[in-house]
Amino acid sequence: MISTNKRQQGLTLIELMIAIVIGIFISLMVVQYLVTSSRMFKRQGVDTNIEQNASFAVSYLSKYIRQAGSRDGHGTEVPFFIGDCKDLSPCTSEADGDAGTDASSDRVAVQMFVGSGGKDCAGNDANGQIANVFYIDREDPSSTVNSLFCRGYDVASDAWLGTQGIALIDGVEQMQVVYGVADTNEQIYSYMSADRIPSVNGSAAQGWDQVRAVKVALLVSDGYDSGTENMESRNYQLFDVQTTHNDRIARRVFSTAITINSKVP
Repeated sequence: MISTNKRQQGLTLIELMIAIVIGIFISLMVVQYLVTSSRMFKRQGVDTNIEQNASFAVSYLSKYIRQAGSRDGHGTEVPFFIGDCKDLSPCTSEADGDAGTDASSDRVAVQMFVGSGGKDCAGNDANGQIANVFYIDREDPSSTVNSLFCRGYDVASDAWLGTQGIALIDGVEQMQVVYGVADTNEQIYSYMSADRIPSVNGSAAQGWDQVRAVKVALLVSDGYDSGTENMESRNYQLFDVQTTHNDRIARRVFSTAITINSKVP
């Protein structure tokens, strides 16, 4: 009986090279998929944070601006405080340039009357005629992220409520405010910046008393240097103000219109 022995042969060099190339190609595809998925997941998280920051900021500002002015006999019907708040002159200003704040952002002082046991926007005890001052600043001077701040001011005693303002929402990098001024028929004929509110009968206060609504535009990031954008110059338009950034931080513009309840006929 004759047996035939068959020799087992391995891969040839060409077959081995083809297998290696195919393996490398598949590995690159897997790595690319993982990198893309990671970026998409990170971007989704950033977009969610931006939406939340903007929602909180708009909600907070709307809550107070709707209450601007008061028909209470002890208060005032002028919805915004246009006087000086100690070091802030004036308290409501157009694109203020004070040290430590974003020079391209507006500041708005919402005036109202609170009764005994009331609070200002920072949680300090308040009573009587006050102004809740909203502005853009940074908690840490070395930080690159701005926040929406608020600080209460006692108009009657000409003094701040509390030792300092508090940061309400991180990532609010810029704020622009325009005011809807009504004519004698109670119809808003124009939205204008704080420095353009016309006086009435020579009185600035009477001019501000014609404000019936407010539009607010916010430039909002996620509050972190997340690095999800390409390093390129990007322009953002907030009403009549355009701002430019050249970094990798994701930002979006949000705007809203707010009616002043005490001025509704």
